Amino acid sequence: MSLTLFVIILLALPCVVNGQTPVPITDKVQKDNIVADTPQQAVSAHSANTALWKSAVIPGWGQIYNRQAWKVGIIYGGAAVATYFGVTNYRNAQKFKTEYINRNEGNTTDLLPDYASYPDENIYNLYQAYEKNFQLSIIAGVAIYALNLIDAYCYGHLFDFQINDDLSLRLIPTVETYNIGMGFASGMKLQINF
Repeated sequence: MSLTLFVIILLALPCVVNGQTPVPITDKVQKDNIVADTPQQAVSAHSANTALWKSAVIPGWGQIYNRQAWKVGIIYGGAAVATYFGVTNYRNAQKFKTEYINRNEGNTTDLLPDYASYPDENIYNLYQAYEKNFQLSIIAGVAIYALNLIDAYCYGHLFDFQINDDLSLRLIPTVETYNIGMGFASGMKLQINF
């Protein structure tokens, strides 16, 4: 009995809860020469593609365009570290490569005195290790550049995203019939707009 009464009341009363003040449709908002009916529909001229292309041309330019200039230091700091390790590993790899070649050709005048006691295998292994680290430094530099592009593009899309009190919630009673049989089901439909 009480369940039937509850369902009847639930179906008889539309439940609408608003968390915002409705804006009349006749109001016009003009932003960047684009006219919209309500403030929520105003479209800005900020573009994620523009942020992407600016960061592709000059790393960090897209972050400045997105008004996140504090990220530029992180980007160039990461690029500087990758460049430092890349140059250092390349120089050491070339040094040990030259040492290994000089030893194999019998050129004893150009040998490095600090590594005279090292066997040829160790010199070759040092060359391989520095060459591998050089390649990893290049991969790290490319990853930093790619993250720069991804960050500029993603935050370009989120530039106009706002978190404010303009939320609305609608709770609507519903009745649905089954496709098979003669039964029906009642329920609630929850709609959130933001």
